[in-house]
Amino acid sequence: MTCRNRMAVIRKIEAIGSIPVSVWLARDVFAELEARPQGLSIEERFVKILTKEEWEREY
Repeated sequence: MTCRNRMAVIRKIEAIGSIPVSVWLARDVFAELEARPQGLSIEERFVKILTKEEWEREY
């Protein structure tokens, strides 16, 4: 993955959380993508990320 792709994902995640959390989650998204390249796309993985409030409501 390119740095540009990684930064795009970090910026999208920043919209729903803090910068350190965004970097951590982006790292996880790309690690999962490398582990399962035939699985979900980056966009599909991104949609599964919940805000703290969403997570608290669901769990």
